[in-house]
Amino acid sequence: MSSTKEKEWSISFAGCGFMGIYYLGASTCILERFPSLIRNASKIYGASAGALMAACLTTGVPLDKCCTDLMYMAKEARKHKLGPLHPSYNLLQLVKDSLLTALPPDAHLHASGKLCISLTRVSDGKNVLVSHFDSREELVQALLCSCFVPFYCGVIPPTFRDVHYVDGAASDNLPRCHQRSTITVSAYAGESDLCPRANTPSFHQVRFNNVSIQVNSENLYRVASTFFPPQPEAMAEICHNGWTDAFRFLQDNNLVDCEPPPMNLEALSPEPACCDLVEVPVKVLRSSEVHWWLNPQFIENLPVNIKKVLCTACRQAHPAGGFLSHMSELLPLKVPSSFLWIPSTMSLGPAISLAKRVLHWLPDVRRDLSWLYRVAGGFYKGVYKKDDDEDEEVDEGVSPRMRRCSSLPSELNLWATPTSHPASNQMDGYMPLTPPPTPTLKPELCDITS
Repeated sequence: MSSTKEKEWSISFAGCGFMGIYYLGASTCILERFPSLIRNASKIYGASAGALMAACLTTGVPLDKCCTDLMYMAKEARKHKLGPLHPSYNLLQLVKDSLLTALPPDAHLHASGKLCISLTRVSDGKNVLVSHFDSREELVQALLCSCFVPFYCGVIPPTFRDVHYVDGAASDNLPRCHQRSTITVSAYAGESDLCPRANTPSFHQVRFNNVSIQVNSENLYRVASTFFPPQPEAMAEICHNGWTDAFRFLQDNNLVDCEPPPMNLEALSPEPACCDLVEVPVKVLRSSEVHWWLNPQFIENLPVNIKKVLCTACRQAHPAGGFLSHMSELLPLKVPSSFLWIPSTMSLGPAISLAKRVLHWLPDVRRDLSWLYRVAGGFYKGVYKKDDDEDEEVDEGVSPRMRRCSSLPSELNLWATPTSHPASNQMDGYMPLTPPPTPTLKPELCDITS
């Protein structure tokens, strides 16, 4: 292997739903302490929510914008008793709206050749890696396909180049994880290179399409948070845990100083810099009581702009009067009046939501029904195929075991400058990620099917 090849490495993000807030915290740490790890990566792979994070890092979307949109999606889901499963909640539409407002007009040019999105083809269930995009709309469509969880996001899967795909996690949730030059990132404690550390003992682990997940109570909570977002305070803590784990990863690989990060000037201030404190009675003296909606320790190492987003989300989730006002909402006097609205709202809300879904679906009814007819016909033929076809032997390949990197790819530390951290002197706390120069696209299509 030549010296040029030895310097190449890739990053792979596993799918994790609303736990993607963990990736946001990890990415802010890497961009602050060692941005070359992301900027000079030859490929950035991703499945589902991991593909969204990979797309933001590749195209230069500001991370505070990503944090704002994710917290908004979680807030809308928590409004309903069924969470994201409520008929009026359309997660895929929220993701699409976020991508259309955040991605730059030439996002497909920056993503082509570097971003690799994991998709699962509906027709045969095989995995497809897409890394070439002819337009920004194609990039958005590929990301929507990679995030589509059947029945969780809808019934009819979206299309990319007139082919139906679903969540890439269904076939390969950690693309190219077996390559020695791939740095794997996961939001679940396991054998990935950058992942949470288990605080409780675990004697078993499961492998979900290449992702190692230890069996313990902490990971069970993380899996539940993948589909049903926790409260904003918990999401803020998960984001901070991602920052801490990323910093430990950089330390273990000698990419930063083995000393704690420099103390932020705002930590010396008696008032948090993440927001303007509300007026409180004079008898409230301790800062922890003034900042009741979010413990400042949950976000102490995060950049200021990320702190403000998380603090605002937590503050909006709590009543303005604090804890006593929140408890007053549960008084029995307010309970009977709420029951009076149940008969009118239970049927009206889902009906309006269903009508909107049908109106949105009308332009694609003919195409989707014809696709369903072909799928049903293929299933019918598969059930009644000849007996001799059923008796054919099929060689079952043994999937390769995952590997955990003991060190980063060769000569990666040449990019490190552990003695100086210019990004830490900036006001926002991390070096903003700017889009790279617009590359020259090759005419051939770069789709890899495994």
